[in-house]
Amino acid sequence: MANKKTFHRATFLVFLLSTLYYGVCFFALIFIVNNVLIEFISSGKIDFSSKSLSYLSVVSAIVGVAAGARVWLFAKVDERKARKSSSIDRH
Repeated sequence: MANKKTFHRATFLVFLLSTLYYGVCFFALIFIVNNVLIEFISSGKIDFSSKSLSYLSVVSAIVGVAAGARVWLFAKVDERKARKSSSIDRH
């Protein structure tokens, strides 16, 4: 069995997809925690106002960009390490 390393390139598509993924996941999480649990327990209703949804959208976009950038940055670092180690192995 050959020792095969899978190599994933850090592309702009990886950045966009991870940003979208983390943004949507955080939006769902904070919507459930803030609007469903906290608002429903305190006032007895779920807040679907545009102010609440726009606030959640902005916060989840910020978190999504930060998490997407982290994923992309670490993929770039791993890509560079893999390139360095493969060049050392050839010599």
